[in-house]
Amino acid sequence: MGETNARRRVELTHEDVHAGEHGTRARCLPEPWMCDVFHLDGSLRDIRVLDTTRGEWIAVLERLRVVADETEVEHPYPRLDPVRPAFADLFRVWADEPEGEGTSFSFRARFGAVWFFAVPCDEEEIEFSVWPEDVLDGAGVASVLRFLVEVATASRRRALLTGETVRYDPGMPTLISHDPVTGLTSHV
Repeated sequence: MGETNARRRVELTHEDVHAGEHGTRARCLPEPWMCDVFHLDGSLRDIRVLDTTRGEWIAVLERLRVVADETEVEHPYPRLDPVRPAFADLFRVWADEPEGEGTSFSFRARFGAVWFFAVPCDEEEIEFSVWPEDVLDGAGVASVLRFLVEVATASRRRALLTGETVRYDPGMPTLISHDPVTGLTSHV
């Protein structure tokens, strides 16, 4: 499975992570050492896409709504559907209208037993968080890989798994990434 280079980076090929009937999915369980990325240290792990637009946020949320095992949206906007609001409407109210000032909304998606959640702070960076204690084994890591690939594919940008931080710092190590252009998922 995949190739390892001298820097201990593993790249999963198209055969390892591929598009299935209902979207992109991890075909095989990852190497057991990939679970080390999720050691319990009291902090979340963040999945992020940098330099994004509102349209990319909306594309990602719409894709996740379709492919996730379960999704939930919470928002404080009475004019919008309380359970299944249109994402374009959520962003419009949140970012453009006085009603949204000082507020936000949240989105959660479950892949397998792992929940991913986002509370958008700005449109320029897509960020989801995941609790390491939810990623207990190879199946949990496979869920993270599937989520990472779905986010990258929907945004058409490289998705990164990093340690928890408020804003991305280029000096922060990327633990796992997926590049939708090359189709490679890398673990450093």
